[in-house]
Amino acid sequence: MRKSVFVEGVRLMAVLVLLSAGHGVGGRFGLAFFGSVLGASVGYVAGGVTGRWLRSATERLDLHTRGISAAELLTGLMGALLAGSLVLVLAVPVWMLLPSPFGWAAAGLLVWIGGHAGFRIGRSRSADLLALARLSDGESAGALDAVLVDTSALVDPRLLGLTRTGFLPHDLLVPHFVLDEIQAMADSHDGAARRRARASLEALEAIRRDGAQSLQVLDDEVPELENVDAKLVAVATRHGYALLTNDEPLSRIAELRGVRCLSLGRLGRCLATALAPGELVSLAIVKEGQQAGEGVGFLDDGSMVVVADTADRLGQEVDVRITSSARTPHGRIFFGALSPVEAPGA
Repeated sequence: MRKSVFVEGVRLMAVLVLLSAGHGVGGRFGLAFFGSVLGASVGYVAGGVTGRWLRSATERLDLHTRGISAAELLTGLMGALLAGSLVLVLAVPVWMLLPSPFGWAAAGLLVWIGGHAGFRIGRSRSADLLALARLSDGESAGALDAVLVDTSALVDPRLLGLTRTGFLPHDLLVPHFVLDEIQAMADSHDGAARRRARASLEALEAIRRDGAQSLQVLDDEVPELENVDAKLVAVATRHGYALLTNDEPLSRIAELRGVRCLSLGRLGRCLATALAPGELVSLAIVKEGQQAGEGVGFLDDGSMVVVADTADRLGQEVDVRITSSARTPHGRIFFGALSPVEAPGA
């Protein structure tokens, strides 16, 4: 097994420190060699344990901060340092008034609380603080190239294809509470919801494998809010992210709050095929329609075409002349008839 350079470095330093300490203590009793060996042995074991613990803690810290931008990390650390220092000054009377062990503990706790609060405040106001210091124009460059993805967009089968076109911003950000909602759907008793949720998880894995988009999971929490949509709007507002969604009510609410929304539904309607009455299209009849004799086919963009007198042409490709169309909540439906060449008796 390949050894970690970091762990071996910590182990070496521990061996050297404890070897020196053991030599000094053992020398007082005429056992310098024995003390050196004992110190080096303890340092070898303790250094390995300490090195592995520090490596694990560093990896966990890296995972926790991966969803935090450099600007947020900078302002968060500055806020923690400023608030911690201020609280330390205010904690001196507490340390002096209480007995020694309790005074140190109380002062340390107050500094920890102040530093944590300062980090959260500094991180949440990152754009404003950098703009105030004239280090930014108030818009985070990372935020402009990132989009927050909601549950309705994740379960939309068009998302995977859209990421492969390159139209979306580079960074896709999925909040942890959205993944929790998807997981709950995947474990539900509703068969349709379960299939959609599991398909969305497979699509996320495919997006990660493709590498065309950077997919990150955000650990941001909004404990004061229970509703997932409200949490999404709060996170998007806090960081200046755009929101990718297929939920029209959520889009309207988010836009009223100043959040830029990328709606899959609106995009699909804009890109839907526009056919005028009289145009000819070729398509395959895949099923029977609701009315007697009708057949149904689909255009390349998924738009439905209902064709009269084609129920007996299932599985065949026919030429259809468009006669009319109608808009529905799910898209546009076209109606047509067989072209004169295809019509019986032509």
